[in-house]
Amino acid sequence: MKKILILDTGGTISQEKGVNGALIPGVADIVKIVPRLKEVANINYILIERIDSTDMTHEIRIKIANEIERNYKDFDGFVITHGTDTMADTACALNYMIQNLGKPIVLTGAQLPMFAPGPDGMNNLYYSVKAATDDIGEIAICFGDRIIRGCRSFKENVEGFNAFNSPRSPYIGELGVNIKLNENRIKRYPGYPRFFTNFETGVVVIHQVSGGETDLLKYCIEDNSIKGVIIVGYGTGNLQTRLISSIEKIVNLGKRVIIVTSCTKGSTILEQYQTGFAAREAGALPGFDLTLSAATQKLMYALGREGDFETHFYEKIGRDME
Repeated sequence: MKKILILDTGGTISQEKGVNGALIPGVADIVKIVPRLKEVANINYILIERIDSTDMTHEIRIKIANEIERNYKDFDGFVITHGTDTMADTACALNYMIQNLGKPIVLTGAQLPMFAPGPDGMNNLYYSVKAATDDIGEIAICFGDRIIRGCRSFKENVEGFNAFNSPRSPYIGELGVNIKLNENRIKRYPGYPRFFTNFETGVVVIHQVSGGETDLLKYCIEDNSIKGVIIVGYGTGNLQTRLISSIEKIVNLGKRVIIVTSCTKGSTILEQYQTGFAAREAGALPGFDLTLSAATQKLMYALGREGDFETHFYEKIGRDME
């Protein structure tokens, strides 16, 4: 029987009602609530934090990565219980923190707390542990009836039990009576991963306002703590012309600007329209088909690697993003 380590960071799956009726981090032993787990694997458990995932930080993600590094050789797979709101962000962050993985790291959680009628967390946790024993060698989200590549995922539903989707990439597995794994998954392979957690967290995300006149990019010029900017472009990555001069100023300060598409399918193609081409000429880089979560975490990773580069950093960070 395979050995699985569960790392608990809280989220709805373990939350309880507070005095005002709102959900707050709870104290429930989620492993004991799902007794069937012992039929699937030998389980070990580590409490990282009990938080609402809205309060997830880079420092907590480092704790997760450190526990995986410390225990990597002793376990066949890892399950992380996590709140749904930032689960995709953590999956993306871990994808860049832990490279050349070779074993499954499965994130899961719930739409309903364990005390609610018909809680989905029991099934999610059970199938996540089962998936962590299977032939998967990458970071995945196991939720509802889907197993999704972590760095391609995003939360699309606040009410349905299939909370996550990956429209730019097919699922790597499906859940039913049995787990069906698809051939597009990364399979288990031997080796030891590379760990890197020195992200540069001075990154902001800017959404354009159609018809608005405020240029929030000006604050990115003035604030020295900001090292990178993600701009959500229209369509293939098109930006309002009035923003181009600010992009050029940001880039000239040595800061990095990445443009992603606001669409759920497709890719950033800055050369397709003049409004995107002008941003590229000003120094912005395309985010290609990265989700917003993936682009944000990957930029923090790439900026953190800046110390490794002596020359041509701009070209190298572009290759990192691609």
